[in-house]
Amino acid sequence: MGNRLRVRLLFLLTGLLIGLSGQLHAQTTYSITGLVTDAKNGEPVPFASVALVGKRVGTITDEKGRYTLRTNVLSDSLVVSSMGYANTRRAIDKERITQAIDVQLPMSAGTALQEVVVRAGENPAFRVLRQVRKNRSLNDRNRLKAYEYDSYQKTEIALSHLTDRMRQSMLFRKINQAMSQVDSIVDKEGNRLLPLLVSESVTHTYFRTGPQRRREDVRKTRIRGVAVDDAGLSSQLLGGTSLISQNFYDNYIPILGKDFASPIGENWRNWYEFFLADTTQLGDHICYEIQFDPKRPEDLAFTGKAWIDTTTFALCEIEAHIGSRANLNYVRELTIEQELEPTVDSSGSAGWLPVGLKMSADLTGVGKQSLGMRAQVTLRNSNIVVNKPKPILFYEQPIEPNDTVATTNEAYWGTVQRTLAGPDSLNKTDQKARMMIEKLREVPAVRTAEAIGQIAVTGFLKVGGFDLGPYPYLFAVNTVEGLRTRIGFRTNEEFSRHLVFRGYLAYGTLDKEFKYGGEADYLISRQHWTQLGVRMSYDLERLGLTPELIGGNRLFYALSRFGRYRGAYQSMQKEVFFVTEPVKGVLLRATVGSRTFDPLFPYEYRLNPELGDQSPVRSSIDDAYWSIEARLARKEKYIMDGNERITLGTKRAPVLTIRYTRGMTGLGSDFNYNRLTVRAQQTLRLGPLGRMTYLLSAGYTPSALPAPLLFPHIGNPTPLLTTNTFNRMQFYEFVSDRFVAMHMQHKFEGFLFNRLPGIRKLNWRLVANADMLWGTMSEKNQNVESSKPMPNGMRPIRFGHLDPSIPYVELGYGIDNIFKIFRVQAVHRLTYLEPGPNNIPTNRFVIKAAASISF
Repeated sequence: MGNRLRVRLLFLLTGLLIGLSGQLHAQTTYSITGLVTDAKNGEPVPFASVALVGKRVGTITDEKGRYTLRTNVLSDSLVVSSMGYANTRRAIDKERITQAIDVQLPMSAGTALQEVVVRAGENPAFRVLRQVRKNRSLNDRNRLKAYEYDSYQKTEIALSHLTDRMRQSMLFRKINQAMSQVDSIVDKEGNRLLPLLVSESVTHTYFRTGPQRRREDVRKTRIRGVAVDDAGLSSQLLGGTSLISQNFYDNYIPILGKDFASPIGENWRNWYEFFLADTTQLGDHICYEIQFDPKRPEDLAFTGKAWIDTTTFALCEIEAHIGSRANLNYVRELTIEQELEPTVDSSGSAGWLPVGLKMSADLTGVGKQSLGMRAQVTLRNSNIVVNKPKPILFYEQPIEPNDTVATTNEAYWGTVQRTLAGPDSLNKTDQKARMMIEKLREVPAVRTAEAIGQIAVTGFLKVGGFDLGPYPYLFAVNTVEGLRTRIGFRTNEEFSRHLVFRGYLAYGTLDKEFKYGGEADYLISRQHWTQLGVRMSYDLERLGLTPELIGGNRLFYALSRFGRYRGAYQSMQKEVFFVTEPVKGVLLRATVGSRTFDPLFPYEYRLNPELGDQSPVRSSIDDAYWSIEARLARKEKYIMDGNERITLGTKRAPVLTIRYTRGMTGLGSDFNYNRLTVRAQQTLRLGPLGRMTYLLSAGYTPSALPAPLLFPHIGNPTPLLTTNTFNRMQFYEFVSDRFVAMHMQHKFEGFLFNRLPGIRKLNWRLVANADMLWGTMSEKNQNVESSKPMPNGMRPIRFGHLDPSIPYVELGYGIDNIFKIFRVQAVHRLTYLEPGPNNIPTNRFVIKAAASISF
């Protein structure tokens, strides 16, 4: 999940203005002509390369050294290069539509190239690439003990590919009325753009190897956008530099949750075709230019060029493109450009660090005629310091953006543009985009679209200091409550930056009962995420499907309230808790609470199990307890969204949770007991084989308890596929007092289907899963369950238990990314095929479906 919040922001902006359209105006075409000559003798230089700096627009001179370059967009300068000459730049006057620029090329310094031995029948680029891998230990930035630098980042987002149908919508017409006739921005392909966001940020990044640690301090942000502001979540999402800091020396480059094979990675020969084009001079370096293309266009691989230094075989510059044929959703094109320079410390050791980076993406929805989005991030690094590591605790310290991050300071930005940003700072087009955004935000229809987009993405509607929602819980229909209606709220940072209230009220038309919940938290410290809270609720729950047990899966919890409500019980729960993070990645929680269990299904348990059927029985349970929990996520990243902390996931590290619970009659509980639970989850990157996610959990209680206080395992008999549940197990079919469960899911991406003719064009992806459970219930806990008929003549439910020598096993396989949204998966139940103790039939095989949006 490392960039999910950035992706979420892009989809939010798209969803907010899904019908927006810009106006059509006459397209401006700029023309630059000139003559390129030898600076020493004045002779024309034929076939020299003439290009706009920072743009993929260029041409070559003819045999007489003359050139004509026509373009729809200008940069601040053009660069002219030719073999044997030094690269030469000339400034461009952006105010002139036509202009003439003659260039005199001086001879290069004549750096001698290393000898390249070409073997018979071998691609000459292979020898260069072998040397790149051989010299990786000298050139890769990871050889440095530590480095730090200042970064300037500019982010631009705009809508593009607006269809005629979109332009005729009511929302567009209102926007067009508000925009002046000169409001028009055109990209280099001639597409009209409607800007949504322009931001600048300055950060200071610290990195250390052995152990690997990273810290980013967001110093300043300046944001103008629709549905975003300068403070809070936006400044953190747009202020960080990790989105475009890919290291191409790694074998695979993570982009949008996928792993792309690097053209200079260890497996370069398996993924790419190469062509050694020429040698050229980049700054002070003479470089080999190597062009690369994927062997299969559908593979997660790049098309582009790499420039390799001829003396050190270090990567000097790379331009890598992802085309529309790659098995990547919602991306028409994506380009990554990096410029790298060597660094030297006092000992003379060097490693190459990126100094200029750019990522541009052309995103789209479902269908060729869908609305598009153009996003571009530009980064400039400077003031680099190497091999001066900070103490470990310096990197572990949680970072809270300073309150002055988003305050206006034009003098500060003027200094940044002169000393740090340089030619990458805001240009006239960016300034024009900022003015257009201000006009957009004044349109009432746009403000309404912002609110709708916020609801769709976050689930809440912001009204001053309150957020109303979440909307998935608004309605439900089930056999116990009938039509259930729920309204809820939470306070945000406008209400208070320390005190947070949450609450809801629900009512069922069939049971005619009100349910409610409330919580009050006091945020003591954001720096160490320390809070004290109290909560209380009275509601209808389903055995084994409490929010705690399903791990916060909000959608699954909401859907579980529909249909036949088996295993229903009423519960009153009260808790006081304290949470703190003394060290980054170590979250501690202490809780004292009580809860009741009042079943609405036939259930009784024995108060004196040793008496057998002569024992008095009871159906309700009063539980009181205290617990301590430690959550270890050493490489987890997170950001603050007002008073909420949102995790961005961990990088190649598991998340481990350990909890001990002690039930005590002294607190009002019916039972004294001990319970220990452990949970670990992680996503593993397996290169060309895709990604594997596992969830491993275990629990143990040595105490004699009724089944609801043990471990009911989470079944899912619904038609919807849900990960981390047992999709062929019935609700509360099995209960254990000790267990180990494993959920594994593997996404092969396009590993297999990209190689099958006819199928590879569909961009389908193979998925597989294995869900296993080892558990048992001790004889003393089995004796707690009553089988004697109840006074109303009904037999009480008896919960099934597992044979410790036979695991419960489910295996599944299916196709993901059908129409970029749907997943269909077959699930086989391989064990425990006979009807359970309540004569509930089992189904060995089922096909389930799910829908999700992912790249």
